Amino acid sequence: MSNRITRFTIVGGGSAGWLAASILLGTLNRRNDGADTQVELIESPTIPIIGVGEATTLSTFVTFAQLNIDELDFLKHCDATFKAAVRFSGWDVNPDGSPRHYYHPFDAPPYMFNLPPAYHWHRRARADREAGRPVTPFAHAMSPTPALMNAMRAPRGFEQGPFEGLVNYSYHMDATKLGDYLRGYCTALGVDYIADDVDGVQRDERGFISALQLRRRGEHAVEFVIDCSGFRSLVLRQAMGEDFIPYSDSLLCDRALAAQLPHAAPDSPIAPFTTATALGAGWSWEVPLWSRRGTGYVFSSAHRSDDEAIAEFRAHLGEAGREAEPRVIPMAIGRARRGWVKNCLGVGLSAGFIEPLESTSIHLTQVAIRRFLDHLPERDCAPVLAARYNRLTTEMYDDIRDFIVMHYCLSNRDDSPFWRDARQEARIPDRVRERLALWRRKLPSALDIDTNNPLFPEWSYIYVLFGKGAVDDIAFPMEAAVSDDDLDAFLAEQATARARIMARAPDHRALLARIHAEATDPWYGAAGAR
Repeated sequence: MSNRITRFTIVGGGSAGWLAASILLGTLNRRNDGADTQVELIESPTIPIIGVGEATTLSTFVTFAQLNIDELDFLKHCDATFKAAVRFSGWDVNPDGSPRHYYHPFDAPPYMFNLPPAYHWHRRARADREAGRPVTPFAHAMSPTPALMNAMRAPRGFEQGPFEGLVNYSYHMDATKLGDYLRGYCTALGVDYIADDVDGVQRDERGFISALQLRRRGEHAVEFVIDCSGFRSLVLRQAMGEDFIPYSDSLLCDRALAAQLPHAAPDSPIAPFTTATALGAGWSWEVPLWSRRGTGYVFSSAHRSDDEAIAEFRAHLGEAGREAEPRVIPMAIGRARRGWVKNCLGVGLSAGFIEPLESTSIHLTQVAIRRFLDHLPERDCAPVLAARYNRLTTEMYDDIRDFIVMHYCLSNRDDSPFWRDARQEARIPDRVRERLALWRRKLPSALDIDTNNPLFPEWSYIYVLFGKGAVDDIAFPMEAAVSDDDLDAFLAEQATARARIMARAPDHRALLARIHAEATDPWYGAAGAR
């Protein structure tokens, strides 16, 4: 008898559940070259979907291309827009006390003679500051993306092929509509959908899950369970008893407010970037969709009550927030000790959550399923596979946590207890402390990021360090080896490339309007892949 897993059972819908089902179906059943693997999804008809996450990373681009999803069709059906950067506003202050703003673009410049041009720019910028000359912001000098963002231009044109950009990009989207969209994709590929509540979990003598107790259908036998039940972590943490490792010692924000607002006007510009604005006890996000804006306030309950946070959030929104009634969402910040336990895999919020500063939740869902498929087990779920998966997953979560912590611990804001508490030495993980000490002596390089296939490469760290002004006072030894002539040549090449891209990039709103006006096939392209 074959030991192959023939049926995967996903507990929970929403964007995590349907994304997991899509990747499983789109990978395991893409070709008619063998017996299909059954994928069933059990979704509660009584538990609402959180549906907050509306911004993504570059991994979504990769996943949609892999699944052969029609990009323009997705944009239309999921209220989606393009995202090519994150704009950080007010996380730090300039020497004159004014708020400091910077972009974290999705693209990186080429190296010059095996050195990042950041060394060249840094030496020039320091000399310009000392001489009282204006300094071009770092990201603007390194990348054409900030110029596109300031001009509200799209990172791709209408005539370009699917997933072809003028610069790197991802998306903003309605998370609930994404779940519905992927449900249609999965239905076309034969998902077995079950509307029911899971009231219990049965385990055999090995501790493996043998059946789920469904409220309406009764006992339901399973082979392998993928837990997408959200913060409840119904199967992984509740039934399997897996420990939760909190990140609250490093990340203070544990609650969020979420609201949906209309655009300021029917023809107002739509930003092709996410905005993260620092407030008194955390930060506010602004995610522009085609039909509305998604916004919210991620804050620390130790520094603001819900009522205080709502009042501060409304004041930040101004007139637009006067009538806003934001939802209050408690957040469990941390991760399961192990994401894969016997024949159960936690995916999405059930496996862990890191505050949404860099839009990592959907990314973590995609990577979890991709890495699971790379370690695809038989029914005995060989411990060596689970052990390696769990090691890689722990590494990924901790690496993302460290990157987020860096945004806080390097802040020079001193206007509230939250910002002072967020950079206390005791809150900084050892690896962050070691990296920051290293980067006072040299700039980040790929050798410093000791994580397998990291979400944030060395250039992400460089953009943040320079954007925050964290190394403005340092003269790196390597700067003695760089050439002003090389920098001039690099900046000239960047200017040419920027002008070429700006000439091709359409207005973001105008591009989206054309996409919505264009007739597209009502289905997603997956049939042609089978």
